[in-house]
Amino acid sequence: MKTFRLLSGCIGLLLLSPARVFSQATITQILSNGPPANCINIVFLSEGYTAAQLGQFTNDAKVFLNYLQSEPPFDAYQNYFNGYAISVASVESGADHPLSGIYRNTYFNSTFYSYGIERLLTIPPNNLDGNYADGAGKVYALLQTLMPEYDLVSVIVNDPEYGGSGGEILITSMNSDSAEIAAHELGHTFAGLGDEYSDAYPGWVPYEMPNVTQQTNRALIKWAAWILDSTPIPTPDTSPYASVVGLFEGAEYQTNGWYRPQHLCEMRALGYPFCKVCAETLVKAIYTRIRPIASNAPATNASTTLANSQSATFSVATLRPTTFNLNVQWFTNNAACSGATNSYFTVSTTTLPFGSNQVRVEVTDTNPVVRTDPGQLLKDSRSWQVQILSPRLEYQRLPGVIVLSWTTNAQGFVLEYKTNLNPLISWQPAGVPTVASNRYTFSDSIGSNAKYYRLRD
Repeated sequence: MKTFRLLSGCIGLLLLSPARVFSQATITQILSNGPPANCINIVFLSEGYTAAQLGQFTNDAKVFLNYLQSEPPFDAYQNYFNGYAISVASVESGADHPLSGIYRNTYFNSTFYSYGIERLLTIPPNNLDGNYADGAGKVYALLQTLMPEYDLVSVIVNDPEYGGSGGEILITSMNSDSAEIAAHELGHTFAGLGDEYSDAYPGWVPYEMPNVTQQTNRALIKWAAWILDSTPIPTPDTSPYASVVGLFEGAEYQTNGWYRPQHLCEMRALGYPFCKVCAETLVKAIYTRIRPIASNAPATNASTTLANSQSATFSVATLRPTTFNLNVQWFTNNAACSGATNSYFTVSTTTLPFGSNQVRVEVTDTNPVVRTDPGQLLKDSRSWQVQILSPRLEYQRLPGVIVLSWTTNAQGFVLEYKTNLNPLISWQPAGVPTVASNRYTFSDSIGSNAKYYRLRD
């Protein structure tokens, strides 16, 4: 379905009542996976549902949401989404059908036969009603009042005729293929994918999008990472290449000179999954809206100071894919810490050197659906500054001798020892160390009695 980007504008923020009701509209959460700030928030709005049919609308919205989440690649990211249904009644059911002389009194004034295309279902502004306030303006007024944290908006039109459109607002009818229509239009609205149809559409000006191109130089094709060296460019649209990624001619309503990644895809024909290139684009689109790290503790803008035998624990809460885990790796001073792959990490004066240190965590989505991520969208990080006020005492046992050493850029630390940890026994100076480039070294013979050492400032 061809997309038409609707105009957006500034809508004044109206007062929100405690019941989450705006005029005759109400909002219901139909899927909850976390705070709106940490999720992608899909909002469905009713169009062409009478007051008596609004209960059915909520069920229809759940069906759409469940279907969209079951479609790859979204099935792996079900926990990333919240779902909401805004119910607003229309006087009459359905949508306008200008070709048949049928006009319905509906809240968003939806209509088929937009721009002369029978199946193109839109709301104003369009060629039949240019008044923004009759359609899109009402959508954004409801969103700003009831769900200003929205990420994706879909208007469900209670009409059995096949149709829909994409753009800033995804619109779909309640045809038997409506869920497939929604998935296709989601590709436009959510990830900016282009239509891969080759049927002529007079007057349409094609342009480059993530899944359509004019480029025929193998090295410059935007999805080159998916194309095997053995795959010819352009790629014959024949059975031997039916399941591979290549450069297939026919896209953007052009028979010649425009190319798509695979033989079939959701963006070309209903009933097929998104091709590998479109799936990769959709996953990257998820991470343009939310990040792999949902929260962290402590705050990253405060320095942590440790002395003596103190320790500190750092942690992150990550998003949770349904079919795999995100990779977590902790670093100290840019060195990866072996085995430090949990959501939390503890450091102390015995594990970090004296002075200023950095603790960093990287969280990465390694889903093989994505092969190229130049913007590092699938990776997130946090870092903290840790000040160690006591140098770390290191030791090495040699035949008959123990060598103790520490590094510090501040003077005043004294090495002390005692032969018993009884608190009534005092610590004694161990001796004078040698110094070379802030590295202090002291050797002591190993006698018959055990010795315990400490650094004191």
